[in-house]
Amino acid sequence: MRAPSLRLRLLVLSTLSIIVVLAVAGLSMATIFANHVQRSFESGLDAQLERLIALVDPDPPTPALAQPMPDARYETPAGGIYWQVSDPAGGAAIRSRSLWDTVLEAPTELPAGGAVQRSQVSGPNGDPALMLARSLVFDLADPSATRTLHVMVAEDLGPIEATNAAFRADLIRALAILAAALVATSWIQITLGLSPLSLIKRGIGLVRSGATRRLEGEFPAEVMPLVSEVNDLIEVQQRTIDFARDRAADLAHGLKTSLTLLNGEAYGLRQLGNDKAADTIEQLTAGMAETIDHQLRLSRLRHRSRSDFRSSPLAENVGKVLAAVKATPAGRARTWSVEIAADLTVALDTMDLTELLGVILDNAANWARSRVWVAATGTDREIVLQVSDDGPGLDATDLAQLGQRGRRLDETRPGSGIGLAIAREIVLLNGGRLEFSRAPEGGLAVRVALQAGGPA
Repeated sequence: MRAPSLRLRLLVLSTLSIIVVLAVAGLSMATIFANHVQRSFESGLDAQLERLIALVDPDPPTPALAQPMPDARYETPAGGIYWQVSDPAGGAAIRSRSLWDTVLEAPTELPAGGAVQRSQVSGPNGDPALMLARSLVFDLADPSATRTLHVMVAEDLGPIEATNAAFRADLIRALAILAAALVATSWIQITLGLSPLSLIKRGIGLVRSGATRRLEGEFPAEVMPLVSEVNDLIEVQQRTIDFARDRAADLAHGLKTSLTLLNGEAYGLRQLGNDKAADTIEQLTAGMAETIDHQLRLSRLRHRSRSDFRSSPLAENVGKVLAAVKATPAGRARTWSVEIAADLTVALDTMDLTELLGVILDNAANWARSRVWVAATGTDREIVLQVSDDGPGLDATDLAQLGQRGRRLDETRPGSGIGLAIAREIVLLNGGRLEFSRAPEGGLAVRVALQAGGPA
């Protein structure tokens, strides 16, 4: 199972951290702002209460104000701010026009000494309002007399809530923009922070392409252990490959020496008149030599670097290989039909393409009765080559076994049985597909799909 991208995981963690931090910061700022507005609101209401107290005239039976309160809202019905002065002993009261017929209910027990009592009440429209109330003892004109009055001011809380709501909306928009900017910054930081891994990936690509033998360049100290391990692994792998290739070459040399000696023995037997034994030995040695050559070529193919895979013109190479096949007795006896556009190219090394075409066309020439068809179609991404013949063909069981290493479907004909197996490996090693089916003409149809190359 493929793990999520490291860059994505870091971005998700960073985004979650930013969201949490900004949410806490936003909540804190909203709370601080609300508290500040509340204190400012209460401070203004305290000033209104002090101004009202200064204007109270306690001598008339019904308390009065020496002059109107300066705020015009007191004179507007349900204006949002209200005052009331009442005599708890006699029941007489005076209130602002803004209260209309609403009476502010004073708390049952006001603190002694004129301390301010804060409470929430309902205004004329039923909206919540904050009320400040004080119980004060006023000196009358008669020096020996005093009078206790309840002085109250109130103001609707709606504007405070509206101010807080507007601030929260602005704050959310600002924090959202800030969050987007921080996430973008985090993405840039993560990309820059992980860029050494991209350099390592590019370096490994250069190693795989054969452009270099090890990771080179300046890397941060944190990734240098990884670079060192990769270089050590590349070195060990290269030594192992070189050792295997050298041993394969030595083995091939030793086997070919023995085959040469066997051919010498076959020659001696032929000189003694034992042609049958000589023919058998020569056929066996020829097959073994062919197998050794094929395995050596296949070994070089497996270890070829990707940079060796160049665009090869398909029509040109088919023409060259077909000319060689036509030089054989089987090739001369067949009629060849070729339909390949001149501009089709495949992303395959020319030597590999030549060997692949040689195997397929030679096989078609050997098994066809009289005619072989070669055609190719292509797109910008893929080229499909099909070779079919009018030979005896194969049933479904034999088609499934065709191309398996060392599998020969007709033991009566000469050959090592590895030609199509090597063709399959060439195609697979180059990211293509090789398919076998029964041709409409009755013989075998070989379909090869290869990656398209560059312009011809």
